[in-house]
Amino acid sequence: MDPQIRATVGVKADVHQRMVPKLMMVNALLVLPLNQLLTRIEQEMAENPALEIEEIKPKESQEWNGEEGQALTTWTPDDEELDPFARVAAPISLQEHLMMTLQAQGLAPRDHAIGERLIGYINDNGYMEAKTVQVAQEMSAEVEEVEAVLARIQRFEPVGIGARTVEECLLLQLKVMEPSAVNRLAQGLVETHLADLAARRFEKVAHELQATTDAVKEAHEYVKATCYPYPGEQYRMDQEGGGRLQPSEVARPDVIIRETEEGFAVELCRQEAFALRVNTFYEDLRRQMRRAKSGYSDRSVEHVRDYVSRAKLFIEAVQRRNWTLANIVETVIRTQWEFIVRGEAHMKPLTKAMVAAELGISESTVSRALDGKFVQMPNGRVVSFDLFFDQSLPVKEKIREIIAREVRPLTDEEIARELTQMGIKIARRTVSKYREEMSIPSSTTRLPLTAS
Repeated sequence: MDPQIRATVGVKADVHQRMVPKLMMVNALLVLPLNQLLTRIEQEMAENPALEIEEIKPKESQEWNGEEGQALTTWTPDDEELDPFARVAAPISLQEHLMMTLQAQGLAPRDHAIGERLIGYINDNGYMEAKTVQVAQEMSAEVEEVEAVLARIQRFEPVGIGARTVEECLLLQLKVMEPSAVNRLAQGLVETHLADLAARRFEKVAHELQATTDAVKEAHEYVKATCYPYPGEQYRMDQEGGGRLQPSEVARPDVIIRETEEGFAVELCRQEAFALRVNTFYEDLRRQMRRAKSGYSDRSVEHVRDYVSRAKLFIEAVQRRNWTLANIVETVIRTQWEFIVRGEAHMKPLTKAMVAAELGISESTVSRALDGKFVQMPNGRVVSFDLFFDQSLPVKEKIREIIAREVRPLTDEEIARELTQMGIKIARRTVSKYREEMSIPSSTTRLPLTAS
């Protein structure tokens, strides 16, 4: 049972009746992701003149160390010069998309400025038109600094963005795909023999890489099927509905996790938008109406009372929504901090029911709070909260490792047996399912790099 509901048990009916609208509003707000919540706040302020936003000064975020277990109770605003939610319904240009993604990285001001300059040099095809030496001179920075920021930008979507050559563009894409023999061979082909591939000199490439001609052809087809040479064109296709990414589907974080020397700093995005208060004019007017015996019509008194009461109810509901989300996120991170730092192999068993039990709330409350919401990890990756509850990830990581070091293609049955020897009991069909979800070919089509 939710703590809000437990508080109403055994109290007078009038208190219970006052709590019900608040609970209903809390639940309605809890399910909203950040962009929809901001729209809801704007709508409420437009309808209620007694509600306004109070400007707040940024506060230092409280840090939390996974081992020490410090609570995540202090939140900082995500002080954005560029509001990524203002254009949700509008088409987003490639430059805007990259700037929005850069803004979410939380870089130091100097690195952020370098990033903006680099993005300004990315053309419509997605390629970097300036040399890092040139940008370093323009920004009075070291070339290494510029290279580091560019490497960060090259991890943005669409993959391959910011590349300086076709070879670099394709390699950036291949390196983020699932490891396999055909992928490793494809990387070698792109890195050193792209011109030969274009001329279809497969026998020459096979001889120089000590692989079979069939393996080279398969790797060539793999590159053509999985990579695109122009990230900017790919982005435009996605915008027009022909690809994976739609403007309204760009993942925008509700929460940001940053890693520091002491532990984690966690921010609730756009906290400044939640600093709501009752308009002082309406608050004073209501007090004056209460003291006055006459001079105001019943209708005027009722209007002012309703506006102020509605504003207070909405403020309490927003605060309760944020408090609930903060506590749930804290609990999730306490369990999964090793996964955040070390990767998927360190995922711990976690369910929404376990989070609910620890906090003393209902599982449905946890689901409402997290469903459809995203978190930005310390490495800049924006993921769904569902990822923290995916218990297949550690097993998939083990399957990926087994396949990456195989001498010959292993069958799913052989992989299942090896996992069992590691203490992971798993059926062959489950291995097949996970392998397919990771887009790894079967043993009959998966060739080792050293095939002859």
